[in-house]
Amino acid sequence: MSGAFPTLKTDDFILRELTEDDLDAISSIWGSPNVAEKLSCGPLSHDESTQMLYVLRSLWENDAGIRWGVELDGKLIGTCGFSNIKSSAKRGELGYELGYEYWGRGFMRKALRPVFDYGFNIMRFERIEAFINVDNDRSAGLLKKLGFVDEGILRDYAPTSKGLIDQRCLSLLKRDWKSQ
Repeated sequence: MSGAFPTLKTDDFILRELTEDDLDAISSIWGSPNVAEKLSCGPLSHDESTQMLYVLRSLWENDAGIRWGVELDGKLIGTCGFSNIKSSAKRGELGYELGYEYWGRGFMRKALRPVFDYGFNIMRFERIEAFINVDNDRSAGLLKKLGFVDEGILRDYAPTSKGLIDQRCLSLLKRDWKSQ
């Protein structure tokens, strides 16, 4: 990706580049046991959150993806974007997380809409993939509301501190998104 980092706006959110000023918010989000459980990792320490912030910021800098900070009323409440981009296959992998105190209010559903538009129209994706833990019913429900199709279970797919776990693969195709 070249050029200035794109900022996306909705009626409720500003999707913007992550900065070092976001470290405390990132540490709070990724340090939450509730969030960490859904992401197949243990809660991150402050130092690990610093590394995570660097990884998320480096996606854009290294042409490997893009991760927006989701800002609500001047506060970072989560992130979302794409990684594992396969330009030749016209696809990217969706990633997102939201601070636990913001769950269940439809925030991520609203934030992801302009992200999908950006992926399909600017990044020229034909397919967006998402991989979630098989027991993450809340995330599966969100993705299905957004038009994703469940493609099945990938056995022993994701490494965790407790070993490999199964994940569910879901996808959204550009032709299906256009019809929404």
